[in-house]
Amino acid sequence: MFPGEGAIQYPHNSIVSCEFRPDTRPEIEPCFWDITNLKWPIKGKTKPDLIIFDPPYFKKQSNNYDPDGISGMSKANYLKFLKDFFALAHLNAKKDTQMAFINADWRDFQSTPARNETRTNSILINDYLSILNQSGWQETHIIQAPLSSERFQANVVSAMQKKGILGVTGRYVIMSKKK
Repeated sequence: MFPGEGAIQYPHNSIVSCEFRPDTRPEIEPCFWDITNLKWPIKGKTKPDLIIFDPPYFKKQSNNYDPDGISGMSKANYLKFLKDFFALAHLNAKKDTQMAFINADWRDFQSTPARNETRTNSILINDYLSILNQSGWQETHIIQAPLSSERFQANVVSAMQKKGILGVTGRYVIMSKKK
């Protein structure tokens, strides 16, 4: 099992989250996904109006996540988990439920000039959109959310410029609805 991140918004402001913060958000309950046996975290007949899903990113900061978590999975298994989650969410959503999926492009660009990058190890927005569509969701909006520029210190930017490396400076919020 691994701790995931995200929240499921239900009517009347009851939220179930996979990130536990009892001091700041007492209405959020803990949730741990068992990747070998995915189950919807909410018992009962109430279905969400909005699902917010912000999973650990593929490989990025995988050292900060549970070693058995999805961040450290192979690309194929990471994408399979997303497909399984989207299908599970689809089964447990109302016909007018919306989902906000938050993630970023992952390119194998560390120390690799942009012109030498290959698509082999990448996970890009078109991969996420394809999986959402295969799982019964249709994107309605793609919102680009900038990341903090704090991590781009002058020496890092200078090294990237010298090597011709392109960095990831944002993430996506992909809004979708059931087809």
